[in-house]
Amino acid sequence: MFQKMQNAYQQHQQQPLVLVTSAGAKSAVPNSEQRRHLSNMLSDARALFSEIHVVIEGNELQHNLQRVIVSGMLIVTRTYDDQFIRVHKNADGAAGFIARRLGVDGSQVVNEARSRGVVM
Repeated sequence: MFQKMQNAYQQHQQQPLVLVTSAGAKSAVPNSEQRRHLSNMLSDARALFSEIHVVIEGNELQHNLQRVIVSGMLIVTRTYDDQFIRVHKNADGAAGFIARRLGVDGSQVVNEARSRGVVM
C-alpha cells in the first residue's frame, strides 16, 4: 500500500495528496502487529499528504471505541494534529474538508466512493 501511495505522489509532481481511509462497520479490530504496521506506515507516509481522514463507520459500541482508540493513539504518539489527521464517523464528515483542500465538490467525491462500494 505504501508503494502505491508513493507512486501517486510521484505521478502528481510531488504535490501533497489527501488520504481518506475507511474501515467499514464489519471490519475487524486490528491486532497489535497490524496496529504497529499501521503506525509505521503513517509515520512513513506523513510527508506525502497534506491531510489524512480516517473514517471508522458504524454506530455500535465497538466502532465508537475504535474511533476513541485511534484518536488516543494519535495523541499518545504525537501524530495527532487537527489540521492534518481527523477521525470521522462516516465519509460525509470528510466531504467538507475534501472540498476546501482540493477545490472540488466533496459530497460528489463521497457519493462516487459510495457508488463504487468504497464507503457506506
